[in-house]
Amino acid sequence: MSTWQRAWEGVLGLLAVLGLALVLVTTRSELVLDILAQTGQLGLIVMGFGLSLRTGTPNLAVGAVASVSGAFVAFTTTAAGVPLPLAMLLALVLAGLAGVVMSVFTMVLSAPAWAVSLGAAVVCEAVAAALLDGRTIPLETAGLYPGPLGFAVFAVISIAGGLLWTRQEVRADLGGGWPGAVLGLAGSSVLAAAGGIALLMRLGAATPGSQGLYTTVFALAAVLLGGTSPYGERAGVAGTVLGVLILALAQGLLAYFGAPMWVFVLVMGAVVLIGLGASRLLDALRTA
Repeated sequence: MSTWQRAWEGVLGLLAVLGLALVLVTTRSELVLDILAQTGQLGLIVMGFGLSLRTGTPNLAVGAVASVSGAFVAFTTTAAGVPLPLAMLLALVLAGLAGVVMSVFTMVLSAPAWAVSLGAAVVCEAVAAALLDGRTIPLETAGLYPGPLGFAVFAVISIAGGLLWTRQEVRADLGGGWPGAVLGLAGSSVLAAAGGIALLMRLGAATPGSQGLYTTVFALAAVLLGGTSPYGERAGVAGTVLGVLILALAQGLLAYFGAPMWVFVLVMGAVVLIGLGASRLLDALRTA
């Protein structure tokens, strides 16, 4: 990891600390715990998208995969009587298989991964709508979601993956070709499914009106803000964790003060542009 990448992560760390302080000063302290719980669930989806960017196979279906996975678990446990652990396992397996199918389309057809995954996202949204059929499916999940502990688990896994990616041989083996495509698309889909299941556990219900697109934009904003290159390979170590935390803090503050939905969307769009600018600057500094 370059010196400039470390410096950028230092800036993000400072922003995260300032954000935490702002939340503590202006709101109730319990909001921090709520934000950390949300960050753990969103972090899995963001981590998946970051993996797909690192391998050069951007997976724009992560938000939709998360949505359909939660809907699948809720539907199979209530309508089909499948035990909850088995339903979760099936959702993860199906997400992985969907990622493998996307990687096959990408490699065999020499198609851009973003286009293939965008088509897959539409399919996932349709399946989720069919499973829910316009109704909310409640699920008894009291005490099953780890809360702030989920953030700690996400942070450890994300940083460990970032450290592994700093090794040149790892980037060379997984930065392209079939291994990169399968890992990027299948791995990101499994992580997104885990995030969707975690969201179901936290909320206790699967609801229609999927936020799949918004979740994907959130993931894109967090990963770019964290310093991952949109062109693949270059990435940091703790940037993804810090990017998710900063955006979750911003969301928490906006929600606490009753900001309208368009403000949330505007912030996400602005962060995507800021992240792209930061990424290009980091690329330029690295090659200077």
